[in-house]
Amino acid sequence: MSTTETNNGEKAGRDFRNVPKGYQLCFNKECPKKDECLRFMVGCAIPDDRDWGPAIYPNIKIGEEGCRLFATGEPQRMAWGFETLFEEVKSKHERGLRLAMYQYLNGSSNYYRYHHGEKLLNAEQQEWIIQLFQRTGYTENLKFDHYTHVFDFWK
Repeated sequence: MSTTETNNGEKAGRDFRNVPKGYQLCFNKECPKKDECLRFMVGCAIPDDRDWGPAIYPNIKIGEEGCRLFATGEPQRMAWGFETLFEEVKSKHERGLRLAMYQYLNGSSNYYRYHHGEKLLNAEQQEWIIQLFQRTGYTENLKFDHYTHVFDFWK
């Protein structure tokens, strides 16, 4: 299985359809971190037909580092798909590795959502899974099937 990599970060910042419902937007042009803040960037991309929604109030305390609700505007490298990871796994280890991943990912349903790309693994989850394989003795070809760069709205 070959690994694919895409970059959806640029598109996500300008395409309001990717913004989760309930995501708080910011419109504070005085904030020193506004050019780096995802909440401000998304607030600038609101479509003309949108006239209300969740927002950060203008009375929030702002320091040199911005406010406590600052969200990085850098796309994050997310992953999905486990076929490449399991290619070289011996059958005696396969069940144990899958069970550990089921538990870590909160069940087999979530496991399959991450496997099929319905959910994306963040950097912390990717690292945990790679370390699981390393602890079991696997050191080669430890990569996921697909990678993409997207904004992590809930980080």
